Amino acid sequence: MEKSILTRVCQKVYSRHPEVRNTQPKITEQGEDKFLLIFTGTAFGATGKPIPRTIRAVVDSTGKIIKISSSR
Repeated sequence: MEKSILTRVCQKVYSRHPEVRNTQPKITEQGEDKFLLIFTGTAFGATGKPIPRTIRAVVDSTGKIIKISSSR
């Protein structure tokens, strides 16, 4: 995946999920023109307790986000 495409995809993910801002994703190739990007970060609950967050994004080679999901 080209660096410019990766940067653009990261900016889209950071705007939707600010708790993973300033983290670099782990990139795994999924088949021919698909990549899985996994972002990890920490969100804070109403009581201030930290909640680990994982954001998974499946992206094609042009930078289009095919699917995005989050988990705690």
